[in-house]
Amino acid sequence: MEVVVHLYRAFVLSLVVTVAANSAPVISPISNVTLPAGKSIIIPITATVTNGRALSYAVTVSSPSMAVVMHTNNPFWKMNVAQACAPGTPGSFQTPYREGFATVTNVGDMTFMLFPEYAPNTVSIIEGLTSSGFYNSNTIFERVITNFVIQGGDPLTNGFGGLVFEYNDEFNPQAIFSGSGQLATANTGKNSNGSQFFVTVGPQRSLDFGYTLFGQLVRGFNVLSNIDNTPVDSATNNRPLADEIITQVGLIKDTADAVITLTATNKAGITNTITVIASDGAGGLATNTFKAVSVADTNRNYQSFIYGNTVTNLVAKVNMTLTNSIDAINMDGGTNYWIPFYMDAQSQTNSTFSGTVSNYLVRTLTYNETNIWGQMLFTIKPTNNYVGPVVMRFVVSTNQNWFNIYFSYPFLGPIPPYDMLTYTFIFGDTPIAAQPVAIPPQMPGPTTNLLLATFTNGVSGSAVTNFTASIQWGDDSITAGTIITNTAKLKEVFGTHAYTNSGVYPISITIQSSMGVTAIVTNNITIVPPLTMRRTGTNNWFAWPSWAFKYGLQSRTNVSRGAWVSLTNAPVLSGFQNVVSNSVIASQMYYRITN
Repeated sequence: MEVVVHLYRAFVLSLVVTVAANSAPVISPISNVTLPAGKSIIIPITATVTNGRALSYAVTVSSPSMAVVMHTNNPFWKMNVAQACAPGTPGSFQTPYREGFATVTNVGDMTFMLFPEYAPNTVSIIEGLTSSGFYNSNTIFERVITNFVIQGGDPLTNGFGGLVFEYNDEFNPQAIFSGSGQLATANTGKNSNGSQFFVTVGPQRSLDFGYTLFGQLVRGFNVLSNIDNTPVDSATNNRPLADEIITQVGLIKDTADAVITLTATNKAGITNTITVIASDGAGGLATNTFKAVSVADTNRNYQSFIYGNTVTNLVAKVNMTLTNSIDAINMDGGTNYWIPFYMDAQSQTNSTFSGTVSNYLVRTLTYNETNIWGQMLFTIKPTNNYVGPVVMRFVVSTNQNWFNIYFSYPFLGPIPPYDMLTYTFIFGDTPIAAQPVAIPPQMPGPTTNLLLATFTNGVSGSAVTNFTASIQWGDDSITAGTIITNTAKLKEVFGTHAYTNSGVYPISITIQSSMGVTAIVTNNITIVPPLTMRRTGTNNWFAWPSWAFKYGLQSRTNVSRGAWVSLTNAPVLSGFQNVVSNSVIASQMYYRITN
């Protein structure tokens, strides 16, 4: 795809970037690690590259008692933090902050690798908020608990704010809090995630499968330590006495660093030598080794979690029975007890539920384990001629008395660990089949009547008034969509919105029938990046946002004709921008960026 973003006329003959002579990369020291037997640990790897070339990594283990996963092609998320201070403080400067300005000193940058393979929906939402500038100079680290977590991302800055919507937890057997600098969503209960996040300080195993882990700190552990040790006010929920302001957040290109996940066998006392090799593709190699030892897991929290999207039969005709299965995992060997219950009297009156539980084999990277009562096969049979919804909640816990304890809280003690999901089953309607429609790149500003998705419910001539569409635009805004029927008899969903910042935004379209049948369609829209130019003397400086690192700079000598020529020198990340600069003799040129 080629997108002309901004066209600039400049007096430049050519662009030249001087890079260091080819030299081998250097991998930063990697400390020896211990990891719980049968569990995983996430380890960041950083390297120094002086020739500007991208590194590729290979990792080996000395025996098959441990498995290693190299996370590749993952997005990187960079954050700058500054601390409020008194005017006149050495090194202080003014920065925009919440409709005004604040005097601050720079704390530094933190760079995280994000994990769409572990938490795809969470990463997508965070990327959209990042593109919109949601966090920039508007949020802080509002809660710091020393040697535990630093928490930020609240637009109210008091720990009680969030988004106009909430979204579900996402868990993965390999994503546990056994490392340090792990990035996760904060919540107020099950499936209540929003904009707030936290970063762990050291292993925090009590958080396993209670919070969505979606990233790992790779650079900026000194910044994490600085924030972790800042004085706080315990009377205001451990808010730092001096605001730790998140001045800017952005997606960046990082070709020097990597993250691996190690998974141990379920036996303690096993030692492995892990060898990491980095190559720059031009003969430069670096090697580093460290030891990994499995130890007895003394931090088990017996937290069961529902895993996999297996409940898919949600719609049936009148008098038809729906059959589904739902799966859960308990990584600590506990028995999974299922507690299904109706959410309203109408559902209970108009249906009959039955279910059977069974064991199933959990296949990890290093061993297999029987998951006790980890699967429930269930049926929902409607009463004769019933038309309407049946809403059920499925809870899984290692405590078979969970229901009584939960609904009697706090009289019977603390609520045992659990996970839950709620499903709506519809009888007497037809499923909605929906698909996204490719959206052309758009300029910042208002977009009117964008075609986002098409759908059908399989009923010829069904009226558009039988359906509604709600659109989450990826920047913390929701609007209603417009539905029409096209000449092919498909329903089309249109939306109107305005984006102020460039970026790639995830769009979620929820289509619902009047009876409650629901289909969710995901799409993406690209708001094209601006190209800026500055010339000082003979030096020319071109820049565009860091998220658009796949875009390249092109030039030609005539504004309307002639071939565009791609410049071979690679941009350099400077702050939150991709930058190309040079110093040359003048001659007329025109420039653009494309991807």
